Amino acid sequence: MQATPLGAPRLPQAARPGRATWRSLQVGLLCLAFLLACAMARLIPAFQSPDEVVHLFRADMIGNGQLMLEKPAPQAPGYSGGYADQHLVYFAKWMARIAGANKEGLSPAWLMEQASQHGWANGREFVDVAGTAYYIPLIYLPHAIGLAVSRHMDWSMRASYDFTRAMVTFTVLALLAWAWHLLPPNLLVRALVLMPMSVFQILSPTIDGLCVAITLVLGGLAIAEYQAQDRGGATPPNRWRFALIVLLTFVLVTSRTNLLPLLAIPLLLLCQRFSWPRLAGFVLLCAVSLGWTLFVLLTTVDGRLVRSHSTLQLVRIYLEDPLYFLGLVGSTLAHPDKGPFLAYSFIGILGWLDTFIPKPAMRGIWAVLAMLALLVTVYAQREERQYTLLRAVLAGCAIISTLLAFFAIAVTWNDHPVPVISGVQGRYFIMPALLFALAIGPLEHQRTPMQQATEFGVTGAVAAYFLLVLGVTLYGRYQLPAF
Repeated sequence: MQATPLGAPRLPQAARPGRATWRSLQVGLLCLAFLLACAMARLIPAFQSPDEVVHLFRADMIGNGQLMLEKPAPQAPGYSGGYADQHLVYFAKWMARIAGANKEGLSPAWLMEQASQHGWANGREFVDVAGTAYYIPLIYLPHAIGLAVSRHMDWSMRASYDFTRAMVTFTVLALLAWAWHLLPPNLLVRALVLMPMSVFQILSPTIDGLCVAITLVLGGLAIAEYQAQDRGGATPPNRWRFALIVLLTFVLVTSRTNLLPLLAIPLLLLCQRFSWPRLAGFVLLCAVSLGWTLFVLLTTVDGRLVRSHSTLQLVRIYLEDPLYFLGLVGSTLAHPDKGPFLAYSFIGILGWLDTFIPKPAMRGIWAVLAMLALLVTVYAQREERQYTLLRAVLAGCAIISTLLAFFAIAVTWNDHPVPVISGVQGRYFIMPALLFALAIGPLEHQRTPMQQATEFGVTGAVAAYFLLVLGVTLYGRYQLPAF
């Protein structure tokens, strides 16, 4: 008989759905979510998510066999870009005419229709994508496959983009379904995933949605492995699960540098149940993760910003005086413009920071998040204290990752000295927020029928409100039909 986690109520046998029925329900919900995502994606023209252009350029390079960045010229001081298809480059330039503060009065629908008239050029030109140098090529696998298949089928630019976006979105939703299967997410986690900014990024072929989903999968695997160390764990210890935790941690910390504190999760599991293979896996993880970060810092040259200090020089300055850096973070948060901007852009300043959800809706969403945070914290107090150390590690990862997000922007996108850190956006803190939501919420797998019904109802209401706000905002900005 399968053991029940300590502190979790056992469901009556009649209340437990059959395994086949439950799997069918999960598949059905995944398909329904994908269809809804495809419908909402029709409201978003191509290349309207921040950094989406360089992400797709990088994916096209990877799909064409160029895994690492290249020099723009043999005598160039560092690596900064590569060769992307000419028509893909032209497509991005067309769509830039409706983005940002200098957007032109063109119809997004007309531009997308023009993209249907052009296929792949099969000629390539050099483009600068230095900002993507820090991301491991593995994170671009869904994008690269989508573009490579589209190029092989000789589809139009619009069809290629739509197919790639659908493939990335489906991958994100499949990972979220896996995370849900590992550990039913608490209400705060669900609300954070359903926020307008989160959904906008999931519907766009960037790496943000993938990183969000992988974070939740990693959290579910880590919690399951932690529970398995206790005699009452629902799942026995599994070396392959630990190996998968190491792999996903590597993908995350080499795709989002501020997530380096996630190395503490496999370290916690190693300390909880030591073995030489686990130690070898953890040492290898640290070596390749830190090695990759150091490699790209030393070899990448980003010419978009002229500064009097290099990135490594700024790293040294702030590490030598951490209190000065913390003061800089405090000044940024207290700034009359940048502080509110971070709070607003966390919920949803969409597009190229040119699509604003209404302020009453923003306040309403913040109120919902605060209420759910209080609710899940109170509910989690009913569980046993055997999760205290795990909660502390997750919360610590969230807090340090938040500070490292400021640090990463300070050393790559700012000079020295500066009064505040420029370039930080609220969406950078979605993954730390998810880690914190996992830390304060219930960690048991089982739910009573009443709990399941309550969570389902609240989730439906939150989803309806958040998606309605997103849909109305996108339609008002781009005026594209959903169907």
